[in-house]
Amino acid sequence: MRAACSRTIDMAIPFPHLLHHDRSQPAAPPPTCAARSQDELKRVAAHRAVELVQSGMVLGLGTGSTAAHALDRIGDLLRCGALRDIVGIPTSEWAAARAAAAGIPLSDLNAHPVVDLSIDGPTR
Repeated sequence: MRAACSRTIDMAIPFPHLLHHDRSQPAAPPPTCAARSQDELKRVAAHRAVELVQSGMVLGLGTGSTAAHALDRIGDLLRCGALRDIVGIPTSEWAAARAAAAGIPLSDLNAHPVVDLSIDGPTR
């Protein structure tokens, strides 16, 4: 079982076809990003964004499926002690509820007018 507070991003081996390749057969082409699901790509992007978060930061917390992955990861890191003293400024009621469920302390721009980092997903 994997620790919930791993500092690395879970990523597939980039060329798994090279691990156990029979030299008598031509190699299969390497997998493309299209081989990953859209949700998996969003999770990877969110976890990469969370790598920029440092203890003591005030974070802008966006809305949507990519932001959900980031909020869950921040919550995991807070629970295991890898992050501390984080304050989240949600951009919506949905973000406030999701962040609260993840254990992220919340505030607003009146109390914290300077945001150190905002995490949100792409817009269409």
